[in-house]
Amino acid sequence: MEQPSVVRAAAVVAFAALLEAVLGPYLTLGWISPKLMVLGVVFAVAPLRDLQAVLLGFFGGVLFDALSGALFGVGALSGLIAGILSARAGDVRPKGAERLLLAQVVAISVVVYDLTYLTALNLAGLAAPAFGEYAVGGVIPDAALNALLAYFVGGWLLHMGRDRGWEER
Repeated sequence: MEQPSVVRAAAVVAFAALLEAVLGPYLTLGWISPKLMVLGVVFAVAPLRDLQAVLLGFFGGVLFDALSGALFGVGALSGLIAGILSARAGDVRPKGAERLLLAQVVAISVVVYDLTYLTALNLAGLAAPAFGEYAVGGVIPDAALNALLAYFVGGWLLHMGRDRGWEER
């Protein structure tokens, strides 16, 4: 069995973080937006070993924080959690249900991202919405949107990460 490429996974994570930093503000509707960095981390690091997955998740989060100008540390912590959860889910590898499992990991990682962001706003003394309002109007729809996006785009990402011939195209 062929080992997954760490360099390829790092390129996917960096591209996803850059894409979210550039396109994220234009795709946001209220508190809901596609979390492309989380999506890239989850699907890119799933076949890697634990330490590689955690480090690439952290790298993607720090890169996103640096490029986006948002509260520094929220993306890093969320990328770290996404890398940990994806590495654990990648070890399970249910035959035929990998996309569904990784979509669930994306949903959980987005919930962690949103709750970390709300906590960071409160700790920084910035204007933050009430928890109940944010949970119903932001966290739940955000997790659902990103889980659907992960399920439908995930098959393509899984094949891109594992297909050997995509570099020659």
